[in-house]
Amino acid sequence: MRISAPSITRQNLLCAAALSLIFLSAPFPQVQIVLHAMLVLALAPRPGAALAGALWAVAAGWALEGSLRLLPHLGGTAWADLTATLLVGWMAGRWPPEGLKGWLARLAAFSVAHAVLIQGAVRLAAGPHPWGWGWFWTLLGVPLWGWFTWWMLHAGAGSGRR
Repeated sequence: MRISAPSITRQNLLCAAALSLIFLSAPFPQVQIVLHAMLVLALAPRPGAALAGALWAVAAGWALEGSLRLLPHLGGTAWADLTATLLVGWMAGRWPPEGLKGWLARLAAFSVAHAVLIQGAVRLAAGPHPWGWGWFWTLLGVPLWGWFTWWMLHAGAGSGRR
């Protein structure tokens, strides 16, 4: 059973809300990193609309780098986010999510890959740096933010008919 895709307007509004929450949650870096991963891995990727997803991902990367003191501000996070979003969007086009369990498993796997990609990109851009615990909180929160994004994007995206 193929699940219908959410509307572009809904997806862009959710991305804008998540991006603004990244700025507003700057005093709480663990929450900020979880919101960042939610935007990059679940909200921004859209099969067939790579440009919109790429723009949201780059904006999320620069927002996170601009508000965290831990990471250097050289664009490593934005590059990693761009790569991850394009990969997740391509995978969603080839193998669309069938159910909530598959969605959560996919998000957990991409969360680990995203954390390694960010650390590698920032290391290339700025040299060695501390990892922090953001990857742990992101992976631990996958059931919560994964369910939320599933509910907002896929469960509510019906055809409008009753």
